[in-house]
Amino acid sequence: MSTLWVLLILFLYLASLFLVALWGEGRGRTLAQSAHAYAFSLAVYATAWTFFGSVGRAATEGMGFLSIYLGPTLVLLLWPLLHGRLLQLARTHRLTSWADFLFLRYGPGPLGSLVAGFLVVGLLPYLALQLKAIAQGFLFLSGGRAPLVDVALPTALLLALFAILFGTRHLDPSEKHPGLVLAVAFESGVKLLAFLLVGGVVLWQLGNPFPQAQEDPRLRPLLLPHEGLSGHLAWVSLVLLSGLAFLFLPRQFHVSVVENANPHHLRLAAWLFPLYLLLINLPVLPLALWGRLLLPQENPDLYVLALPLEFVSPALALLAFLGGVSAATAMVIVESLALSILISNHLLSPLLLRRKALGSLLVGRRISILLVMLLAYLYFRLAGEAYALVAMGLISFVAVAQLAPASLLGLFWRGATPQGALAGLLGGMLVWAYTLFLPALARSGWLPPSFLEGPHPLLHPEGLLGIQGLDPVTHGFLASLGVNLALAVGVSLFTRKGRIPVGRTGELTELTALVERVLGPEVGKAFREEALGLTGPQAVALAESWLSASLGPATARLLLLSATREAPEAPSPFEALLEEAARESREVRAYARALEEAKRELSEAYERLKALDQAKDEILAAVSHELKTPLTAVRALAEILEANPDLEEEERRRFTALLAKEAARLSRLVEEVLAYTRLQAGVPLARSPTDLKALAEEALALVEPLAREKGITMECQLAGVQALTDRDRVLQVLLNLLHNALRHARSRVRLELTTTGPEALFRIQDDGPGVPEEARALVFEPFQSFSGGTGLGLFLARRLVEGLGGRIWLEEGEGAVFAFTLPLEVAHENPGGGR
Repeated sequence: MSTLWVLLILFLYLASLFLVALWGEGRGRTLAQSAHAYAFSLAVYATAWTFFGSVGRAATEGMGFLSIYLGPTLVLLLWPLLHGRLLQLARTHRLTSWADFLFLRYGPGPLGSLVAGFLVVGLLPYLALQLKAIAQGFLFLSGGRAPLVDVALPTALLLALFAILFGTRHLDPSEKHPGLVLAVAFESGVKLLAFLLVGGVVLWQLGNPFPQAQEDPRLRPLLLPHEGLSGHLAWVSLVLLSGLAFLFLPRQFHVSVVENANPHHLRLAAWLFPLYLLLINLPVLPLALWGRLLLPQENPDLYVLALPLEFVSPALALLAFLGGVSAATAMVIVESLALSILISNHLLSPLLLRRKALGSLLVGRRISILLVMLLAYLYFRLAGEAYALVAMGLISFVAVAQLAPASLLGLFWRGATPQGALAGLLGGMLVWAYTLFLPALARSGWLPPSFLEGPHPLLHPEGLLGIQGLDPVTHGFLASLGVNLALAVGVSLFTRKGRIPVGRTGELTELTALVERVLGPEVGKAFREEALGLTGPQAVALAESWLSASLGPATARLLLLSATREAPEAPSPFEALLEEAARESREVRAYARALEEAKRELSEAYERLKALDQAKDEILAAVSHELKTPLTAVRALAEILEANPDLEEEERRRFTALLAKEAARLSRLVEEVLAYTRLQAGVPLARSPTDLKALAEEALALVEPLAREKGITMECQLAGVQALTDRDRVLQVLLNLLHNALRHARSRVRLELTTTGPEALFRIQDDGPGVPEEARALVFEPFQSFSGGTGLGLFLARRLVEGLGGRIWLEEGEGAVFAFTLPLEVAHENPGGGR
């Protein structure tokens, strides 16, 4: 298969991960935070070790490969007890790793930094395993020809870039990364589908391998369980080891705890993840047996690629390669991100704090991801060729298992002490390095071969105390974990617990300022809102959890020393009585202030009621007076016409015209009073699409007779405007303003209609004397008439315009210029008609 073609497919697949993650950050966020995505993200446990290494191990060890997956399945039975409690602790204290928990449980000390540094070293073989799987698969598919560049190095750099882009956008690592989770879940689906498809097609083409394997004496042991004490011990040890690794691998903590969007998702994951492990392991043994039968000289780790390539098609082999790549890349991305958080929280933060350079912590976290990937690549080049894939992974599993005694004892045993946890961890680390890590370097040629013999028969690295018959991984695991547990329990029993640290308290203002200074103004505002109502110690605990998530617990506690003080001890009974009396005194004073405020509000309400009552009297008087004048005129004119039937036609027309004029005046007065009443009653608006130009022309037509009678010229400049508004109320506003202009104009009234952005603008101008300066502030108030009338016209215009969502004002200029706006579209309605 062409080298460039395989290389192109590899990088296209890696590019697709970026697209999936980007979609998860945007429109796919809901799917990324679903229970199914969470359950599939846990399958980051199944790495290239599963995809390639399990077949290789099954080809040499037989059924023993299943123990690696039986451990996590059994651990899931403890999730209601263990994981639920851990989630609660993580949410309360914003934990991002087991190292954070150890600091929380055992207090300040070297434990967190030791764990961070040890895990980086301990997980290098596991990360190197993934790079080795990708490089091996690439070289195999390309016919063993070395590519133009080492494919493992650009892959490592691309995966580091992915982890940086989607895992370190912000300083707070406890925030959710939906794009990252969706990409990991997507890769879990790809590797499962690819593995099942490869296994199914190979079995369909080649048939059932089990009858031939049972007849072959070399392969029959692969179908039987391990025999003897050493075999049973290896099986049980691997089940225990894989279960502990599932609990304490940094990537598993990150996806199961930090990225958990809802604790109820655990219910689905508790059965879906074991089902996933069952399905992905179904093809392992058949592929291993066919590989041993048909390709006995081939590397067992490559059977998944070799069988499709030799007996099916290159396309299926390429699909198998992509499945292995997906298994490797998901693990590398999440593990490197989790390790970078460990490094920044427990190694970089204290160092940057001493140098007053915390602002560069996010950059340091990104550089940590890159360095971890480069170290993994270096380990792959130094020691990767000497071990099979599974053997490399098991070395890291044993390293991670060293966290178990201190963590589980700290979670369930109050007697565990910091000294015991530290002693156990140090002892376990030393034994792990001596029995597993350094022998791996010796087998790779980086240490002298004599190291494998040891300085004394009892100190043989792979047979301490003369123990024989155990494989190196089982021996190293039992020895290191045994020493670790013994020291943790023994030292805890013979050491006293440290003095219970004195609680601290502080002022909310100082705590908020500290959070703002370190994490930014937005985070500081959110902290203040959440901390309102908390006591001093509670606010300090909340601030510590927020700072710990971004800077690590040790740095957070050091920072809080500057903004907090020791909380006072429990008060004496006498002090408690004084405190109670002071509290009651404060409550009485607060009650008195509340009474004063209520009294003031009642007084203001009373004054408003008096004003309204006075306004009612004024309007009744004004309306009575204004209605009396036209009614008197109408009555007099009607009596004249009735008493003089023989009046001349010209005289009769004059009296009839006066009668019509007074009737129109009376109609306007009644309409103003009715409009005022409707406003006070809060009659809702009746909005509909309205042609404002046609409405303005209608208003001009209605006032044209009055203008002609007064000898006033009506001018207009109207643009075509459509609006969603109450047609009748807009017409009433226009008529009120036009009548007002005609009342004061000398020879001309002008009406304009234009648009200004999302609003329509009306302007009515007359050439009269204008509004006196002293009256301009009162021109829109009720009952303020400067030329006769009720004084309601402009008041009603203002209320109607405001109720329609617009504004009205008096402009500077020759004569009087009134302008008002109306929104073209209405977001929400004010049925009350203004303010």
